[in-house]
Amino acid sequence: MLIRSYLYAPGNRADLLAKVAGQGAGAVICDLEDAVPPAEKARACEMVSAFLDASPPVPAFVRLNGGDAALQDLARLSIGGLFGVLVPKAETAEQIHAVDQLLSDRERAARRAPGSVIIQPLIESVTGLFGLDAIAGASSRIRRVGFGAGDYVRDIRAQVTEARTETLHARMHLVARCRFLRLEAPVAHVYSQIKNLDGLRRACIEDRALGFAARSCIHPTQVPVVNEVFSPTPDELAHARKVLSAYAEAMRAGRGSILLPDGTFIDEAVALQAKDVLAQAV
Repeated sequence: MLIRSYLYAPGNRADLLAKVAGQGAGAVICDLEDAVPPAEKARACEMVSAFLDASPPVPAFVRLNGGDAALQDLARLSIGGLFGVLVPKAETAEQIHAVDQLLSDRERAARRAPGSVIIQPLIESVTGLFGLDAIAGASSRIRRVGFGAGDYVRDIRAQVTEARTETLHARMHLVARCRFLRLEAPVAHVYSQIKNLDGLRRACIEDRALGFAARSCIHPTQVPVVNEVFSPTPDELAHARKVLSAYAEAMRAGRGSILLPDGTFIDEAVALQAKDVLAQAV
């Protein structure tokens, strides 16, 4: 299942929870953490449980609170329609293992298949970034991770810039390490300037070029842009088919490469990239 966009909704907002699944996002995230004030945490958990019990039509994640509060959330949360949980500020294998074990208990109690609820850690600190190997190895439920730029920038004592150079190393490292660990391509951080859709588009283009395959959204207007940029364009698909056709022709002729009339050089590496583009169209 290809998920290109994740749309957040505060767990204590019934009006937004009622609409979030119909905004075109590939998945929704019911937030129990930053978007919910402390006094509303328990109520939010009840409201999110009701949302999950109604069997949402798209994959539904819940962003748990950090630390020990994550286990408290998970202990009282309905998992009937739960697709996965986001673990914020993930930094240690122990943290992930504890969530994994509790999920196993909850799955048995709910008579769900073992391992059916996935864990998606959020990498939001230097410790999390350089501890990714241990984090990913702590649970077979982990398929991909997300990046949290706001907390990461604060952690390294950097400054937010329009060019986002302060997170470039972290983003590149995360993509490469996820590939090394055989995880799916990671999820890019939220773009906080909601009305700046041009800026969002630029950020998506840059992150897709780096190797990200999805982005989290904090407003429905961001979803179409994210879906579009992280999907191959008709021109990209046509070019990929042309590349594969030409490469097949070269192979039949006993050659390992070929030059297209427009000057494009094609060898095995280029052909494999073309296959990847076509796979992203699913």
